[in-house]
Amino acid sequence: MFGKNRVEEDLARIRKANLPPEKRPDRENIAPDEKFGAKDILAMIIAVFSIVLPYAALFIGLMGLFVLLISRVF
Repeated sequence: MFGKNRVEEDLARIRKANLPPEKRPDRENIAPDEKFGAKDILAMIIAVFSIVLPYAALFIGLMGLFVLLISRVF
């Protein structure tokens, strides 16, 4: 799943983060800038939809039921 190189990089970061403050290297090398990939963005979109979509469907369904009931009364 993950490349061996990535695991080694993560272990090196963990070791550097656990060093005492006087032995820590400069902050630039600890956390490099990582960008979101296409799969990460897709996962975030699906997560937002899974939270919002049921409530939106419930709201639309209730409004449709309300309109149906009002149209039969009047």
